[in-house]
Amino acid sequence: MTKFGKVFSLTKPGIAVLLDLVAVTTFALGLKSVSEMWKVVPLLVSGTLASFSSSLANNFIDRDIDTRMGRTRWRASIGNRAGYILSVPLLLGISLTVSLVYLNIPTTLWIFGGFLSYSLLYTVLLKRRTSWNIVIGGIAGSFPALAGWSSVNSSISMISFFVAVIVFLWTPTHFWTLALKYREDYREANIPMLPAVKNENYVVNAIFINTLILVAFSFLPVFINMGFPVFYDLLLIPLSAYLIWRVLSIRFKNGKSLLASSLKAFLASNYYLSALLLILILGAVLRML
Repeated sequence: MTKFGKVFSLTKPGIAVLLDLVAVTTFALGLKSVSEMWKVVPLLVSGTLASFSSSLANNFIDRDIDTRMGRTRWRASIGNRAGYILSVPLLLGISLTVSLVYLNIPTTLWIFGGFLSYSLLYTVLLKRRTSWNIVIGGIAGSFPALAGWSSVNSSISMISFFVAVIVFLWTPTHFWTLALKYREDYREANIPMLPAVKNENYVVNAIFINTLILVAFSFLPVFINMGFPVFYDLLLIPLSAYLIWRVLSIRFKNGKSLLASSLKAFLASNYYLSALLLILILGAVLRML
C-alpha cells in the first residue's frame, strides 16, 4: 500500500460507504419529488466528510493502542499522525457548511450528532471503559438514517426512526463477530470489548440473542404499514434465515474453526444490512416511477 493509500485508509472509507448507503436509503424513502433528487449530492458530500473527520479523530485518539493490535499495527508505519488531526475540524467544517447551505438545520444537527457520538461518546467515553462500548456507541451509525430523511422531509418520522434502530441493533452482531476473531488483540491493548472480557459461550449467546432481536425488529413493517414494497416482506425471510444460520453455526465451533465461523457471520451481517437497505431503495425508486 502506498503512503497516500495508508493515510487515506485512516479515514475508514468502508465505514463512510456504509453510512452513506444508510443515508441514501432514508433519503429515497422520504423523497417527495424527483425535483429534489439533486439534494443527494450535498447529503453524500456532507455525510462522507463528517465520517472521514470522525474516523481521523478516532485514529488520533487511539494511536497509542495501534502498535499493540495486529489488526491496526500498520497504522504505526504512517508516522506522526498529529498533523492529520488538523484535518478533522477542516473536514467537519466543510461538511456542516455544505449541509447547512444546501440542506437544512435538522440534517446538519443529525450529521454533527453522528460525529460527536463516534468520536466523543464511543471513542473517548466508552471504548476503554466498558464492554457495553459498541452497544451504546453503536448509536453513531443511526444518525445517517435520520439525516437522509430530514434532508428531503420532516425532521424525523417513524420510517427514519425504524431504519436508525435497525442499524443500532445490527452493530453489536456486526462488531462482536469480528471482535471474536481478534479478541487477543483487544486483550493485548486492554480494550474491554465483549469477546475480550467474557468467555466464548457468553459472547456467542450474546451475539445470537442480539441477532434474534435485530431480525424480529426487522419484521415490524410486516405488521405495521410503512409503505415498504411487498418484496421487502418476501426477501427478508431468506435474508434473516441466512444471518441466523451463520450466527448459529458459531455455537458448534471451537478453536480455529470458531474464528473462521465468526468471520463468516461478520460478512453475513454485512450482506444482511446492505441487502435490506438496497431493497428499500429499490422500492422507493419503483414508487417514484
